[in-house]
Amino acid sequence: MINLKILTLNWNGKDKLEKLAPSLISSLQGLNWNWYIKDNASTDNSIQYLQSLNNANINIIQYKDNKQNFSEGCNYLFNLASANDEDYIMLLNNDVIFNDTISIKNMISIIQNDQSVGMVGARLLYTNTNKIQHKGVVFVKNWNTPDHFQTGKINDINDEKNRCFQAITGAVCITKAKYYRNVCTTNKSGINGLDEKLIWCFDDSDACLAIHYNMNKKIVYCGSTNIFHEESASLKKNPMNKLMLNHNLSYFLNKWRGRYKIDANDYANNPNHMLYFPPGSK
Repeated sequence: MINLKILTLNWNGKDKLEKLAPSLISSLQGLNWNWYIKDNASTDNSIQYLQSLNNANINIIQYKDNKQNFSEGCNYLFNLASANDEDYIMLLNNDVIFNDTISIKNMISIIQNDQSVGMVGARLLYTNTNKIQHKGVVFVKNWNTPDHFQTGKINDINDEKNRCFQAITGAVCITKAKYYRNVCTTNKSGINGLDEKLIWCFDDSDACLAIHYNMNKKIVYCGSTNIFHEESASLKKNPMNKLMLNHNLSYFLNKWRGRYKIDANDYANNPNHMLYFPPGSK
């Protein structure tokens, strides 16, 4: 039986949750799931909306303020979820809409059927468009930093191919609890998981690099998904990622310098670069 623990942070996102919740719940038919939502002192009736869903699988955690960063918030929920090693952990932003009922199952299938895979990301389109928001994360030469690959381009058949990357976005991604809890084991909070020293920036790329290079697992982008993503809806209201950019940049580069490959041109020059094939498919 697949046990899926979904972790979502929310702050004044009732309008987002009203679109996310019905699309998510219909996508979870046939799965054993629990959705943990940490509400960071919203004042827009987010709590009341979630309570109105009256779903026993939805766990609403009313937190006292909006001061925790993404890593701290996700780790807080991960700790509450009490996941077993083989449970699946899904990080899910509140500004997402699932346009079918098979995207999540397609993502799970990849990591479920291949023990060499440690994290699965998704093809994301900007909301109500056919433009790519996420199709994998590459590392660019000028800054040696992670960047979304070909964001804003019109979706085509090449974007629907599964490929391996060094990193994918944490907006919609699935890993196993045993990988999540070993990303960082030195957090001041005492909770293992995402590196809490990264403040709303590079936290997902850091996790992917840890799973890929420290745990020797593949990071796979699943192209067979149909999901909308507004992109950083909460950070548009509270741009902490920009305020802490210098800190995040310095910390990330010092931590990973020399360990990852500058690969943006490899993907740009070859649409078949690092295609992913499940075991036994060749």
